[in-house]
Amino acid sequence: MIPILLCIATGILTGYLFRKTSFVKYTSPLLSVVIMLLLFFLGVSVGSNKQVISNFSGIGLEALLLTVGGTLGSLICAKWVFARFFAGKKNRSEQPSPVNNLSRCSEEEDDQKENKPTL
Repeated sequence: MIPILLCIATGILTGYLFRKTSFVKYTSPLLSVVIMLLLFFLGVSVGSNKQVISNFSGIGLEALLLTVGGTLGSLICAKWVFARFFAGKKNRSEQPSPVNNLSRCSEEEDDQKENKPTL
């Protein structure tokens, strides 16, 4: 477990240090290739395991149910998190800047001091 955490920490540090370089733009395609290779070798490992292959019919139904249940649970949870924390909020680009709000407030205060009606 410690080597895995060290790899993750090293990756985070590397990403932080090289975040402004062109190196980072190649990480996404490279990551996809590495994940595909990992899945391929996982398939090779499962396919070469005689015990898994001989019990595949019994394991298959359980694996299918676990996969469908896990996927549905993840989708439901993601929908809840989105609705709870992100839905209805404006993007940062759409929100007025604090500087504009301050200038608008000072104009309203000036209008109130002069007893002018505000719009």
